[in-house]
Amino acid sequence: MKLTQWTKAFVIGCVSVSLLAGCAESSPANSNNQTNEVESTDPNAPTSITIVRGKDPRNLPVEEMLWFKKYSEVTPTNVKIKWEEIPNESVDEKVNLMLAGNNLPDAFLGTMSIGKVMKNVKSGIFLPIEDYIDDMPYFSKVLEKRPEYRALITAPDGHIYGLPYIEEMFGLITNQGILSIYKPWLDKLNLPVPTTIDEYRDTLKKFVENDMNGNGIKDEIGLALANKNANSGIGSWRNNADFGQFFGLWGQVDRGDSMDLDSNGKIFNTASTEAYKSGIQYLHEMYKEGLIDPEFSITDGPKLQAKLRNEVVTVGSVVHFSVLDVAGEKVAHDYVPVPYLKGPGGEYGGRENLVEMHNPLSFVLTTKTKNPAAVLAWVDKMYDPEWSVQTNWGPLGYQYKKNEKGVMVFDTLKDGLDTYNDMRARNTIQGNTPVAILTDYYDTVVEYPQDAQDILNDMKAVGYLDKHFNDPFIPHTLFYEAETADKMALLSPQVYGLIDTNRRKWIIDGGIEKEWDAYKKELEKAGLPEFIGYVQEAYDRYIANQK
Repeated sequence: MKLTQWTKAFVIGCVSVSLLAGCAESSPANSNNQTNEVESTDPNAPTSITIVRGKDPRNLPVEEMLWFKKYSEVTPTNVKIKWEEIPNESVDEKVNLMLAGNNLPDAFLGTMSIGKVMKNVKSGIFLPIEDYIDDMPYFSKVLEKRPEYRALITAPDGHIYGLPYIEEMFGLITNQGILSIYKPWLDKLNLPVPTTIDEYRDTLKKFVENDMNGNGIKDEIGLALANKNANSGIGSWRNNADFGQFFGLWGQVDRGDSMDLDSNGKIFNTASTEAYKSGIQYLHEMYKEGLIDPEFSITDGPKLQAKLRNEVVTVGSVVHFSVLDVAGEKVAHDYVPVPYLKGPGGEYGGRENLVEMHNPLSFVLTTKTKNPAAVLAWVDKMYDPEWSVQTNWGPLGYQYKKNEKGVMVFDTLKDGLDTYNDMRARNTIQGNTPVAILTDYYDTVVEYPQDAQDILNDMKAVGYLDKHFNDPFIPHTLFYEAETADKMALLSPQVYGLIDTNRRKWIIDGGIEKEWDAYKKELEKAGLPEFIGYVQEAYDRYIANQK
């Protein structure tokens, strides 16, 4: 299963825009006709609903999916579903038109964001569901195990407007990436895996100054990374292709949104600290010495793959998410993870401001729904541990079988398909759905995804789970009032544009010493304090909701 690639695409392409994603606001004139006239509170009453979802081109129609056929056998038969499936490439536009014209279905599945809901919440088109949760035994049990998730799905007005998509994988997406080094070159030079930043720098010097691959060409690259699209912002996952962890060597890592919490729960900017300045200076020296790929700022994922999958090995070290994805099966095992390096003021490594509740609004009811109790009773079964697995990754008897311990394990490939990911896409509604896969389920309900196991092993090897997984963080799925989100949408490109442009420029060209004070003033002028203030307010509300 190419789960790692899917996870990365989802976090960067979907979750990171959930805060600021706008849409046409429904008009007050139309919204006056939308009232929550619940015709029945009987979850057993006959109920017909329309659900809008985005359609992957690999999907069968939902009615033909093996998942849906099996799920229909274990859920209330009184609920009849009409699926309105919209191709993924046009779903956002069409959902916006539905909201603007009040041409609403009963429910949206995997097509709603915080921005969309908060933009339209005052028009009364979304149905609060908090009063129904006590009658949802499977979902209630999830919230009992993870009470912080209730706080994360609670909007600023105190209502809960949707059911979340939760996929815990021991912090897979919260890790800032892995630094790996090419072991055969270390062995050739009789060198150990470096333990300090200076040892690492000296090792890279030896790599680039010697003909390590024996081709007679000076083509060795010290450190490579796919930095072209590594842009900052709330929900950003850029540091698996960026330098954020290096700054921890001087006392403070730079997170993907350049924000962190002090010991009093106050948010500060991580791209204007003295550790950041010192780290940039050191990285510039490494760049001048030819130890960092001169093309790092224009290298994207495919280009990095090409560098590492070359018949002649040229890359000595790489920052990555999955080494298998970038290096391929032939040489991936030769790149070994580097345990967190020690530096003059701290240690390499840190945590991102990401949470494994990927979307608090994966299933949203509109006020068109006449029997929400029945609909939510139908959905609730998806939060049963086995059905969360089957809804998210694939059905039992197709994607999975049970071993002698009753744990779901991957079955053989079927339907002539080449990957488990293709099987998943064909027969499930897959990802961004109302499910909860908790770490408690691994090895009791389901085996840990096979292709993610190597990544998890690397995370353990460098020290992430022991040292940083439980660090305080600012969830990327915080709710903001629509007016606040609009202001943040204007401030965000100004603030993060300055941060990203200057970071790359200073690493390549230098000059941070002369420009540092002016840079900090520019950040203030761009609205950084105001931006952080909005995040602080939302974070404080989230903390208060947990009490």
